[in-house]
Amino acid sequence: MSEKSKNPLYVVKGKNVEMASGLFDMLIKRFDLAPVVAMLQQLLSMLLAQVNSYPLLAQVKTLVDVVLAQLQPLMGRFTRA
Repeated sequence: MSEKSKNPLYVVKGKNVEMASGLFDMLIKRFDLAPVVAMLQQLLSMLLAQVNSYPLLAQVKTLVDVVLAQLQPLMGRFTRA
């Protein structure tokens, strides 16, 4: 059985209220980023399917690291207390 969160997050859009499972889920729902996230997941899956050697894996890792480094300042704004 899953235990309900004592302090759940909710996203309100007009008359609709959706429960969010965490900070990232809340941001994705709030800013309607689901299509962007799906596209990035598909792109990453496609890139990883092409990996057949360590040098290629290193290049994909570098690309992911660059994207995450650019997102880090944005995420820092939302996670500060």
